[in-house]
Amino acid sequence: CQRDRRLRSHMSLLLTPDMLAAVYDYLRACPPFKAWGLPLSDEVAFAVTKHRDREADHNTHLRTNEHIIRVSSYAVKTTDGLMQAMAHEMIHARQVIDGSESRAQHNAEFKRLARRVCRIHGWKYDTFLDWLPAG
Repeated sequence: CQRDRRLRSHMSLLLTPDMLAAVYDYLRACPPFKAWGLPLSDEVAFAVTKHRDREADHNTHLRTNEHIIRVSSYAVKTTDGLMQAMAHEMIHARQVIDGSESRAQHNAEFKRLARRVCRIHGWKYDTFLDWLPAG
């Protein structure tokens, strides 16, 4: 709907690394994340970016294996969007820890975990997997 798109373009959550850590901590305390053995938030580097080609990403430092989660302030404008982006990257973190990540960004294991996360948290699976901001 055109009205919804205009309204969304005016929403702007002012993201900070502390906000990202707080969302991570909240989700880490919820199922299914609480059973995954994810690192504490003070063991994860959080950063806000202005990427236009992604909501967020997850990586690890090559030397230290410290997890890095970055969220784009350009792409993420709402609290719900932030929650979903963080949950998405937490699935990637789980896969790194378990050694189940692959060259395919969203392999069968990722999709299975994403379906479970979406079912528990009430999110739509099809929009959870791949989201890019409109134009």
